[in-house]
Amino acid sequence: MRTALSVLRGYLPPLLVHLLIGLPTAVVVLCARWYITYGHCTYEDLGRHDLDHCTYDQIENSGFALIALVLFAAFVALLLVLFDGLRPLRTGRSFRPRLLTLPAILLPYAVYATYAANVG
Repeated sequence: MRTALSVLRGYLPPLLVHLLIGLPTAVVVLCARWYITYGHCTYEDLGRHDLDHCTYDQIENSGFALIALVLFAAFVALLLVLFDGLRPLRTGRSFRPRLLTLPAILLPYAVYATYAANVG
């Protein structure tokens, strides 16, 4: 019979890895939120009052936000495929600890969003 400590020992490394993968995932979510909000802004929208009062900074930064979104999303997808897909197949270990701790990649963003809501 497995003790609670031995069970936790099996789930702790995947949890820590998913928390670390959560850091670039938070960047992906933040870039996606920014791009959804301000990515529509173009120079023709500067004078219009019905498009969230677009500014020059929002127009100039939309390309950077889109590039960061694509690069970090590809990086996170690569990390997840390597850690959650290929590594267990190669070592013959169970997928269960990795799949059960997968939602932990959203914890760094949740902490940031909670902090921002309380401060702002």
